[in-house]
Amino acid sequence: MSHCHYDPVVCPPIQFVNHQFYPQVVPVVHPIEIINQAHVVPVPHHVFPVVVKDPGDPCCHTRSLGKRPVRTSSKR
Repeated sequence: MSHCHYDPVVCPPIQFVNHQFYPQVVPVVHPIEIINQAHVVPVPHHVFPVVVKDPGDPCCHTRSLGKRPVRTSSKR
């Protein structure tokens, strides 16, 4: 048996990287623009003008040769 003492040989370390991921909230802003537009839509408005004619008593107008003018009222 030999009584020689040897110093140990130390190799450089081997590195293993253990990646660890942690969630981090990052705000992402999505701007929205609302544009209000006014549109004119034609809506029919039916108007029924009424004309009232009074022919009078037929026995009283025997001398008339022409038609009587009809009076109508107009709104302004």
